[in-house]
Amino acid sequence: MSQTNERSAEAPAPSTGRVVVGVDGSPHSLRALDRAADEAVRRGAELEVLCGGAPPRRSVVPETDSDTERIRRAGQEVADAAAERARKRVPGLTVTPAGVREPAVDALVRASRTADLTVVGTRGRGGFRGLLLGSVGLRLAAHAAGPLMVVRGEVPEPGTARVGDTVVGLKWAGATEPVEFAFQSARRDGSTVWVVHSWNYPTLPGVSLKLSPKEPSEETKRAEKFLAEAVEPFRQRYGDVEVHTAQHQGAAAENLLRLSDGAERIVLGVRREHRRLGLQVGPVVNAVLQHAACSVVLVPVP
Repeated sequence: MSQTNERSAEAPAPSTGRVVVGVDGSPHSLRALDRAADEAVRRGAELEVLCGGAPPRRSVVPETDSDTERIRRAGQEVADAAAERARKRVPGLTVTPAGVREPAVDALVRASRTADLTVVGTRGRGGFRGLLLGSVGLRLAAHAAGPLMVVRGEVPEPGTARVGDTVVGLKWAGATEPVEFAFQSARRDGSTVWVVHSWNYPTLPGVSLKLSPKEPSEETKRAEKFLAEAVEPFRQRYGDVEVHTAQHQGAAAENLLRLSDGAERIVLGVRREHRRLGLQVGPVVNAVLQHAACSVVLVPVP
C-alpha cells in the first residue's frame, strides 16, 4: 500500500477559493503554513494567514485600548512574516495576512465557515512538551465548520518529494463527504486513494472473547459489499484516480495509524458528539489526531 507518484511542478492558478492557516511563529505552525501554501496552489486558491491573540483571561489589570492595539500589532507582525514565507515558497500565490484581536480558536472557527480548508499545526508556542496535539487543534477538531487539516510530520519542499497515498476511513453508510474530499485531493496531487473500513466480530454476551471463524463470515461479506457500493460512484466519476479498497477486522485506530506511515494524508469523517464537557470527537478520530505519522483531515459529516 506504499505506491507513490512523483509530485509535479506547481504554479499558481487563478484563485477560486480560500485556504486559511493559523500561525503563531512556532515551528509547528510554520510547517502548517508550508503545507497550507502547497494546498492553496493545488486548489488555485488564495491563502489567508491568521494570527490571533488575547490578553490573559484572569488578569487583574484592566485592559486598555493601547493594550488591545499592541496585541493586534504583535499578531499582525507574526502574520506578515508568515505571509512573506509563503510567498517565497510559492511565488505568485495570493496571500493575505491578518492579525486579529481575539483568541486563535475563535478566529479560526469563524474563518472555517467560509474557507475551503482550514490548516493548523499540532502544537503552538503555548503547548506543553508532552502534549501531542495542542488545545487549538483539539478545539478546532470539535468545532470547525468545514474541512480541517492538522499537519503532522515534515513538509518537504515543492517539487522534491514523492506523494504518498491518500487514506480515507469509511465508517457510516451514506457518509460520502470524506470520500469526496479524498478523491478531489488525489486528483490534484496524483496520489492513490485507499478507502478502508474496519469492523469487529460480535462478542458473546458476558464473554470478552471475540468470535473469529476461519471461513469468510457474513460480517466479512457485508464489509466487502459495503465498501464496493460506497466506492463505485467515485470510481465512475474519478476515472483518472487510482483507487483501492481494504477491509480490516480489528481496531480502526490501530489500522489507520499503521497506514499513516508514508501516507500523504488520512481523511476521516467527523460527527461531533455532545458530552459533559461540550462538543468532542470520537475516540478513533482523537487517537489518529494524536499519533498519526502524516497529516490528518477531518471532514464534517451531517
